[in-house]
Amino acid sequence: MTLSDAASMENPESMGRLARKIAWLLRSDVRGEAPASSLVTTEFLAWWAIDGRREYPGFPLLGEAEKYVLFTPLPDQPACGRFGLNPLLKSILHRRKDVAAAIDASTEAGLWRAIAWLFSYGLKEHHLFDAVDERTLAALDETPPFLLPEGEVSQGPELTWLMFFVWRASGLEGQFDLGDKAVRGRYLVWFLTVALADFQCGPLLAPRWRRWLLQKLELPGLAGTALPRLALMHWRSRQDLQRAFDLRTPQGRQGLIQWFDGPGREEPALRWLNGPESRAGATPAPSGPASTAPLRPFGLNLIGFAFGELGIGEDVRMAAAACEAAGIPHTVVNISPGKNLRQKDLALTGKVNPAASLDEQAPYAVNVFCLTGFDTARAFIEKGEALFGGRHNIGWWPWELPVWPHEWQLAFDLVDEVWAATKFTEAVYRKGTNKPVNLMPLPASVSRVKPMSRRELGLPEGVFLFLYVFDFNSYLDRKNPWAAVDAFLNAFPKQDLSVRLVLKTMNSRPDEPRWLDFQRLCRKDKRIVLLERTMDRGEVLGLIQACDACVSLHRSEGFGRTLAEAMLFGKAVVATDFSGNVDFLTAQTGFPVKWQRRAVKPGEYPFVTEADGAWWAEPDIADAARQLRAAKEATKDKVFAARIADFAEQQFSPQRIGKRMRERVDAVYRQMTLDEKERA
Repeated sequence: MTLSDAASMENPESMGRLARKIAWLLRSDVRGEAPASSLVTTEFLAWWAIDGRREYPGFPLLGEAEKYVLFTPLPDQPACGRFGLNPLLKSILHRRKDVAAAIDASTEAGLWRAIAWLFSYGLKEHHLFDAVDERTLAALDETPPFLLPEGEVSQGPELTWLMFFVWRASGLEGQFDLGDKAVRGRYLVWFLTVALADFQCGPLLAPRWRRWLLQKLELPGLAGTALPRLALMHWRSRQDLQRAFDLRTPQGRQGLIQWFDGPGREEPALRWLNGPESRAGATPAPSGPASTAPLRPFGLNLIGFAFGELGIGEDVRMAAAACEAAGIPHTVVNISPGKNLRQKDLALTGKVNPAASLDEQAPYAVNVFCLTGFDTARAFIEKGEALFGGRHNIGWWPWELPVWPHEWQLAFDLVDEVWAATKFTEAVYRKGTNKPVNLMPLPASVSRVKPMSRRELGLPEGVFLFLYVFDFNSYLDRKNPWAAVDAFLNAFPKQDLSVRLVLKTMNSRPDEPRWLDFQRLCRKDKRIVLLERTMDRGEVLGLIQACDACVSLHRSEGFGRTLAEAMLFGKAVVATDFSGNVDFLTAQTGFPVKWQRRAVKPGEYPFVTEADGAWWAEPDIADAARQLRAAKEATKDKVFAARIADFAEQQFSPQRIGKRMRERVDAVYRQMTLDEKERA
């Protein structure tokens, strides 16, 4: 098993590097012009430290080497040891226009003000204390050479770079002249009793200071009760403590100790003492590997876009239906599909518990990710071990191309096996990984249909309606709606008003040039109807039911859910004879269209590069036109519709597929039980 393997989970730095590589591949907007195949840049590493690990909190720790890079001064810039313009400061200044406007870091004086701001304010404001490397922490505890006047004999602790930066950032030059030895002593007391709390920079303070401050001192002439040095510092600087505790008496001295060890620790000035002794840069010891946890109960945690109104959201909803049919204990973990996608399909509301911890949301022994491999990787860096650890992870992944992207081989490291919905994707996965690959068809159902009249839908009565349903987010080049328009115009001359082509889409972008071109193309023929909106699940099914036939001249499909749903209604389906739909759309069950192989061009599909050699189908428009006419003719035969519906009911049955799921999950759980006994 992968993520539940002790060797993996015991190495948080290794997991962290994997998480950052996934973010690098996912976030082309941050990666910029750097190719996905290149190494992670320092700019990207700075983004990860500041923003990325908060967006993807599954593995927030940075490795020591990465921290070191972030704080290493850039070349050709003024620097003193570890202090200079480093990648992290440069990135923060780029984000923080307010700081950049107040501090001109292009001058040497301004740069030192910016460095002082970073350690006094910036790390705290951006929650970056844990991003500081050990060498920089050690350097912060050194004394700046200009604060050690030549020939002066030190009689106590000297000020450090950290203390100097706070002095510089807080504008205390007029209040504390650090060139004066006595003033430096007063500033040290002020820093330790006031600034340390005000600036919340305790995580940057070296452990030696804590030991020094807690060292107990005997008062001159008052032997018998030693007082912590820090308690004395506060007593000498605060009249309220002097009034409360008379140190000339044993009761007063004991009272100060009790205050210092008790209520005083809750005051802001001393609260930093309640933190761990280790400093910000120290990497916490990893928790025990998930594989040592007890075996979880039998059942499935279905993970996907539970409420998302898109095809892959229906995958997880139908997986739940199959579990219900087969009596498989299950729950659903919702993953957000993104801010721009509507999430109002509430069919699984009772199975999702977002308020619970992830451990409670996913209580069963087996995870099934009803997501793409890429969204599974995103879930990994968002949720981390809390979701993936200690479970058997299955990727029930859709995919639309005959090759798997080379740069994304790492996705297979996140799962223990892959379920392929079609023979097409099964072949791709078997070529792409040595992990077990099992053919597991996707169920489909039209039970939630909301019957709608053509009038309600704004469609004409008394004409033959071809329907193509597609999502703009599914990539126009793959869905290829132009081919549907071309085939329709070739099949039926303009004077034939007995037919219409209904194009139902959603998630289009009004300012997208290609979408605007497509709209102009559709407006050239009044028989083409463009429905551009997101509809409820029942309404989409009602639309399919209200039309006479469905068409999809896609270049590739992982499954073809709307085609399956059309067949469940007994509709004729005209579709490219390539990819996932080949499993159920044949010359006996529909109207497959001939095609020729064509390379996927750069930019047509995400995550693949020219080096992957990706290709797909270019449908034959003339053959598509012929099949559209044949489909129109076939629908006159009522026996045809009944035969197609009967076939689809069996092919996509949640009961049949649920039984198949149960058999596989039973086998997985038996093996997990044996593994548990061996460990015991």
